[in-house]
Amino acid sequence: MLAVEIEKRLPDFTLRASFTVPAGELLVLAGPSGSGKTTILECVAGLQRPDAGRIDLGGGRSSGPRRG
Repeated sequence: MLAVEIEKRLPDFTLRASFTVPAGELLVLAGPSGSGKTTILECVAGLQRPDAGRIDLGGGRSSGPRRG
C-alpha cells in the first residue's frame, strides 16, 4: 500500500496531495503541464522532500519534511 499526504511549496503555488493506493492497484496522475505531477512522483521516489506531511510505502519506508 502507498499512502501519501504531502504539501510542497512551489514558486507559483502550494501543491497539496492526499491519496492511498492499495496493494495491487494502480494510480494515474493526470493534469495540465506544471500542475505538480512530477513533483508528487519525485517526492514518492525520495528525490524531493515534502515541506509537510508524510509518505508511507507498504509500512517499510516513511518520509516527511526535514526536521531541525
